[in-house]
Amino acid sequence: MLASNPLPALWHFACEWWFRYEIVLSLFIVGALIEARRPVQHLQSRAVIRLNLAYSAISTALGQAARPLTAAASVWIVNLLGGGLIVLPAHGWGVFVSVLALVLTIDLLEYLFHRLQHAWPLLWRMHSLHHSAESFNVTLTTRHYWFEALLKGFLMFPLVGVLFRVDPSIAGIATLVFLPVNFFAHMNLRINLGRFVTWVNNPQYHRLHHSRRAEHFDKNFTQMFPLWDRLFGTMWTPAPHEWPPTGLDDAAEPASVLAALYWPLRRRTGGDPAAAVARVAE
Repeated sequence: MLASNPLPALWHFACEWWFRYEIVLSLFIVGALIEARRPVQHLQSRAVIRLNLAYSAISTALGQAARPLTAAASVWIVNLLGGGLIVLPAHGWGVFVSVLALVLTIDLLEYLFHRLQHAWPLLWRMHSLHHSAESFNVTLTTRHYWFEALLKGFLMFPLVGVLFRVDPSIAGIATLVFLPVNFFAHMNLRINLGRFVTWVNNPQYHRLHHSRRAEHFDKNFTQMFPLWDRLFGTMWTPAPHEWPPTGLDDAAEPASVLAALYWPLRRRTGGDPAAAVARVAE
């Protein structure tokens, strides 16, 4: 029997991938235009920016390819654990309550997962790709090791389905809320939010999380609301003129897209915050 024509499926995959990457590119462009107004670093590596753009295209394709697998795994886990313990409203003013509940829950899970990424050596080997950038700018937003998205699909996101039974459209809205905040937090933008600097994640608050200075290690983990850093004792409130250099303590950084794709397998593991703190203490 002749195999069915794979071209329509490939075309559909390519269209979905390009649509997602168009969104990312649009946010990169808008972010770069905003950054140009008041940059923290005036001279940044164009080679690194090109690497970030290319790596984002590949990691987006890998994530798109893995979506059916992670979606099926999430449904299986939720059904296995008897998901939907709390039914969230899908009509009227209850929609706002539902979106808020999902946003707070996802943000807390993101915070906890981020803590694990810095605490467990295997997770840190992957996550250190994101921290390796000395050029801190909006194109860094999506420079996460591609396998981390799979881990979230299998381990973290099903927990939301176990806790809540919610209309898919509301879940989509809650997920989209994180998008602009995440891109904003990675901007190379000198902005003074004053007393609001610890209200929502922003370029200065998150830059301290990427800092190479030992006093900033394991601080400011939040993705959206610094509330979690305050509650769990990991908040570092930035001083008005505190804009530290970023990157790993050994200055390791991928020199190519290929190097980024096999980053955790590289010979040197450098940049472990715990190791850096130990060296400072000595």
